[in-house]
Amino acid sequence: MIEAGVTLAIESAVAGGSLSLLDPTGREIESWVGSDTNVARAEDLIVNIDALLSTAGLTTSDLGLIAVSAGPGSFTGIRIGIATALGLKNGLGIPMSSSSVLGSIVTANVAKASRGLRFCSVVPSGRGAVSLGTFELNDGTQRERQEPRTIPASELTSFVAQNEDLHFLVHSDLFADIPPTRRVTDIGRNLARFVGLDCLANRRTTAPVFLSKSF
Repeated sequence: MIEAGVTLAIESAVAGGSLSLLDPTGREIESWVGSDTNVARAEDLIVNIDALLSTAGLTTSDLGLIAVSAGPGSFTGIRIGIATALGLKNGLGIPMSSSSVLGSIVTANVAKASRGLRFCSVVPSGRGAVSLGTFELNDGTQRERQEPRTIPASELTSFVAQNEDLHFLVHSDLFADIPPTRRVTDIGRNLARFVGLDCLANRRTTAPVFLSKSF
């Protein structure tokens, strides 16, 4: 039996979206990852959440926290995710937390003991663009080195080659296009799990990150 207080994590703005259920220790109970790059309608997201809870043998009464990505990604997807999370928060009377998926990727994948290391999280943004976030870790503190931005997907390989001081954490849809190197890690497609882990550890409300193409 799973202890009450499960976190439902929602990421609805990148490459079809993803959902994750985490127990109070951060262990993933169940997940769902979208199979295409189309932005789901709000009603589709609710259906997928209901199906995920059912598969895990849970109901909404088992939830103790709603975690949602604040972006970047599809403008429509960000709005749908946050609106759905707010609806669940108000309807169930439980807390909600939000975080930038770029920061959550680093938080969930890098040991806090790391010092002076620099990371770049990379996710697809659609329409031939990718979103980047660069961070530095010092004594367990994560600092954003540069505001999130976009570059053409066609320039990602050269960007990796030119930034030898960065370790890249890359969404699976982009990983195959980058020549193999120890500085590049495939983080998969389940971004919701990273958002959930970050929000579970660091309860915060992050303003939506709406990025327009910078090229």
